[in-house]
Amino acid sequence: MSIRLDVFAPDRLVIGVATDRITLADLVDFLRRIQEGQLHRFRKIIDIARAEPDITQEELATFSEGLRVALKDTPRGAMAIVASEKMDPLARLFSGVTGAERPANVFRSIHEARKWLNTNAFPR
Repeated sequence: MSIRLDVFAPDRLVIGVATDRITLADLVDFLRRIQEGQLHRFRKIIDIARAEPDITQEELATFSEGLRVALKDTPRGAMAIVASEKMDPLARLFSGVTGAERPANVFRSIHEARKWLNTNAFPR
């Protein structure tokens, strides 16, 4: 599993850290774990700064559109993506596609991401 998932229920926060290669199957599995845990409303930090993309922009766009359709009536918490310059195009594409329904932004450090998340409300 390339994406580790940590849940901090009292803080309503999910942190996903990707290492190694990220594939479409990894994203699908990550979403499955979010759904099973009913964590959509939680704020999220997704750290992909040390990951290697093994997914095309087209695959990511298709995944993001499917996600938007599947969750169209589900309130979702803000999402902060931590990405290196190498991962920036994919991070910005994903945050742009999903950001219409919730606050989403891309950062270079987890500290910036946490600070931003603390200023963004999330659904109850």
